[in-house]
Amino acid sequence: MKHLDSLQSDFAFKVVHWQRLAGRHKLAWQNTRDPYRIWVSEIMLQQTQVATVTPYYERFIKRFPDVHSLAQASLDEVLALWSGLGYYRRAKFLHACAKTIVETHEGRFPQDEKVLAELPGIGRSTAAAIAAFAFQRRAAILDGNVKRVLARVFALELDPQSSKSLRVFWDLAESLLPQDVDMPAYTQGLMDLGATCCLQRKPICTQCPLQGICQAKQAGKQEAYPLAKAKKTLPLRHWLMVWISDGERVLMVRRPGQGIWASMWSLPSIEALPDTVVKSITESNSKSLSAPFHNKELPVAMHQIWRDRYHVSINKETFSAQSAAVLHASLKPKVKLEYALNLEQSFTHFRLVAPLLRVFIEREPLSNKADRAKEPSLAYALNSAAIGQQQSLWLRMDEALELGIPRAIRKLLEDAT
Repeated sequence: MKHLDSLQSDFAFKVVHWQRLAGRHKLAWQNTRDPYRIWVSEIMLQQTQVATVTPYYERFIKRFPDVHSLAQASLDEVLALWSGLGYYRRAKFLHACAKTIVETHEGRFPQDEKVLAELPGIGRSTAAAIAAFAFQRRAAILDGNVKRVLARVFALELDPQSSKSLRVFWDLAESLLPQDVDMPAYTQGLMDLGATCCLQRKPICTQCPLQGICQAKQAGKQEAYPLAKAKKTLPLRHWLMVWISDGERVLMVRRPGQGIWASMWSLPSIEALPDTVVKSITESNSKSLSAPFHNKELPVAMHQIWRDRYHVSINKETFSAQSAAVLHASLKPKVKLEYALNLEQSFTHFRLVAPLLRVFIEREPLSNKADRAKEPSLAYALNSAAIGQQQSLWLRMDEALELGIPRAIRKLLEDAT
């Protein structure tokens, strides 16, 4: 392998030359030096493909054209536009960062990548990308695509996730920075190489400008780099999701500010099912009502959870319906319970399996204040102090779809409309 110093100018020249001829130039967030638009696109592109991001980016910029409009918006508005894009903590950080920029930096983005990296939700690589694209700063990026390019070109037999290896990758990325080359083109070129040529599987080496100096290519071991991390089996978590509807409206609750789907709207859920219930769910292949409900085991467990955790006393004659509804309310009209398909979703550290309990209620019009307090959403709110200050809304399906809701919940609602 050539000495790194002799590769530096050659590496940057090849990347920039290729980007100008064959790189991507018509992405919705390109051809601008506006740090706000660059920042929004970089956050959205984290762990998300360009084709998925593009319509979200365009809607987001139309609604929030600058950092001031984003800072003045409510978190609900931001989450609603983000709904379906995934990794929702990004939206919360985006909103918090906009407020910080307006309140602390008078609405102007810092130009120094080190200062940018101190803002909420902006890491070292994202800060460098913003600085390079918006301010032509000489700053190194190191996202997953760039790691793959560097690992192959220099045959780095390193675990890209370990702290020690990351220092090596960062040192290499910084040593390769060009002295007098167009930084936006160089930065975009590295991103484009990883996204269009140096693919994780079946890299298109014949189109890569670095094939002549790529150590992995010369050894015929392109797909051996970067070193693959050992696959881990994600542990399972079991919840119970509860769909409460009168045929026209559905009960939606705001989730806590921390944890899964933080601050988003979702269906009510029980997130600590007893072992006996989990066993009943996992051992049964049935998707019908009979599996967990015929022996009343699940309703009994739900009643116990609400009594012990939330100190809510429920009438024993109707507790199965009322506890399923997460309510301390009168459901004297007809109640129908139905066990539906599991809601399943993989997160970074676990896989969620959540049986869906549909609760169909027929309600009579409520006139006086005391009775209105027993409406599902109001009854839920009355107990909010005991369940994490969650808010609730009793909405039509089309109204619920306008909220900031997780993709899995959105699909359930859309399928029901």
